[in-house]
Amino acid sequence: MLGGQGRFAAAAALLQRLLADPCTPVGIASHAAVTLASHLRQRGGHALARPLDARGLRLAAIAPGDPPCPDGTDAAAAGVDALVGLAADALGVGDPVADRLLDAAEALRHPSWRTAVRIDWVRAESALYTGRAADGEDPARRALDRAREAGSVRHVVKSRLVLAVVRAVAHPNGAVLTELDAVAEAADRAGLLPLSVPARWAGADLSGDNLSPSVTRSTPNANDDAVNRSHEAANGRVSGPARRRHAATLTASVLYQLSDPVGRGLTGEPVSGAARTSVM
Repeated sequence: MLGGQGRFAAAAALLQRLLADPCTPVGIASHAAVTLASHLRQRGGHALARPLDARGLRLAAIAPGDPPCPDGTDAAAAGVDALVGLAADALGVGDPVADRLLDAAEALRHPSWRTAVRIDWVRAESALYTGRAADGEDPARRALDRAREAGSVRHVVKSRLVLAVVRAVAHPNGAVLTELDAVAEAADRAGLLPLSVPARWAGADLSGDNLSPSVTRSTPNANDDAVNRSHEAANGRVSGPARRRHAATLTASVLYQLSDPVGRGLTGEPVSGAARTSVM
């Protein structure tokens, strides 16, 4: 939960202790490795996440065979998560093996709703990365349905974000922009800061480019953004894109302060360049 709240430094300290402690059960160590990989990947560290996901997969393979857990806390679920993580890592570094890794994860047929949701998140991401955004709608919708059935607030918000981003690319329109704003607000209410940032960046990009031709899209550089906001304030208005960029930058600054040194190096100093947080 620490990572879901954006408390990445606290999460890294805990997970690294678990990985370093020889007394940590192998199945728990496997989950620790893939969770730490996920936190790195969320900040763009796909190459750094890859060896951790591979470590999680190796640990899961030698862990005692616990009964499958519907919530995905057993070692076999960690193995599935590791394959899904490796698929997401592959997408981030341009390796074309992602879909094969997702097929391998799905073939394990783990009964957990969590593993199924994560597989569908990355299937949707794969469709986006390969220019097939419309193909990502079905897996994104499945993920949202499963998350709602399970009652997990974080998984529902993230699934809404994935589906909205897919739809924004495939069918840009005002309804998608409204949903992205709603997702950002839901993430804020739930304290899920890592989901608020990409929702607001996506909304700013969409409203600046596709929905409001009269508004010129600014670069994500914080200095340029400040100039744009000052210009708009001088004219008695602040545009939707500027509001969203400003809110995203402020939240990214909070996440920067809550990050460990590795995470800070991945995202960069927010006041000098607003880093975009990965959906996955």
